[in-house]
Amino acid sequence: MGQPLVGLRVVELGGTVAAAAATKRFSDFGGSVIAVEPPGGGEARRVPPFPGDRPHIDRGAFHLAFNTGKRSLVLDHRTPSGREVIARLAAWSELLILDLHPAEARRILDLVDADEGPCTVVITPHGMDGPYRERMENDLSLFAWSTRAHRHSIQGREPLRYAPFLGMAQVGSTAAAVGIAALWGRRQDGLRRDAEISAVEAITGNVDTSFFLWAVNNAVQPRAAGQSRAMYPAGAWPCRDGHVLFAAGREPFFSRVCEAIGRPEIARDPRFADLSRKPLHFDDFAPVLREWLATRTKYEVFEHMQRYQAMTVPLLDASEVTADPQMVARGSYVEVEQPGIGTVTIAGSPFHMDGVGGDAWRARPSPELGEHGPEILGELGYSADEQIALFRAGVTG
Repeated sequence: MGQPLVGLRVVELGGTVAAAAATKRFSDFGGSVIAVEPPGGGEARRVPPFPGDRPHIDRGAFHLAFNTGKRSLVLDHRTPSGREVIARLAAWSELLILDLHPAEARRILDLVDADEGPCTVVITPHGMDGPYRERMENDLSLFAWSTRAHRHSIQGREPLRYAPFLGMAQVGSTAAAVGIAALWGRRQDGLRRDAEISAVEAITGNVDTSFFLWAVNNAVQPRAAGQSRAMYPAGAWPCRDGHVLFAAGREPFFSRVCEAIGRPEIARDPRFADLSRKPLHFDDFAPVLREWLATRTKYEVFEHMQRYQAMTVPLLDASEVTADPQMVARGSYVEVEQPGIGTVTIAGSPFHMDGVGGDAWRARPSPELGEHGPEILGELGYSADEQIALFRAGVTG
């Protein structure tokens, strides 16, 4: 009740983090998603961490987070019989999302009826054409191509990598948006649409890329580390239990910080009030703020600075987000009862939707590998004997 995508039929093929992240957007909002996974399980199931650091194909964190509410079918789609199954799945579905090598993706697309088949979204590292179309990449190399790794480098130092698979999750979100747009278009004009996504382009087209700064200034912008020594306080500053982030280098925020720490006269001091002189006196100001911060927790600093309307926030780590008062109030993290594991905490809905009974988004357990194979094959018209034959031939698992 209330889920906007109930009745929508989606097939995911590839078993990757990007594909799993894409189709999760459909399953959590009520769509019926079949994840076609390779024998032995795909990338999304094999990425750590695992509970107790014990690898398990059904218990990896990425699998538990991104495969919620789907049905799992193990299938070797490279075999003739596997392609026949894919053809039946394509006829059943409204949307097909693929993350495969471009050559293999083309073979799958050939199985889709040009008029009556589903809309398709193909994810590849560099797109389906161009000199790099056959290249395979990983999440680290994709960031190198996109300029974002360079953006996350400190002047004179090597670039810093992102958290693993962050880019792939973004590519998945792009694929989900493209998929829902294709479906909406078809319902407006009846036209079936095929889309293909270059992961490099999806990652590059993000506000975090340095391309936009270069396009405006015709220069690669250096990235300063830590605390700004010019327009301070700005950047991360240590406190009693971690760090807080200031963005208070300009007025009226600088004066508000000075007042908040009991030193309003600093804002009137010519060393700091004169912006041409201020960069020369960072070492005069920093010890004062550091001494004040040293005795206070990040939340104490945040709440105190809020009273003075000074731009300051706590820097949270992964162990702190589920207890943050705002995230608790919003239900930003939810608990899912996962068979074989127990209660698992995952990220909640990426947005809230009113007017549909408050139940538009719902995370359900992630499936065991191949859990729904017989059920899905039966729905596609395969008899029990045919299912046994497929299994014995190694086509299904």
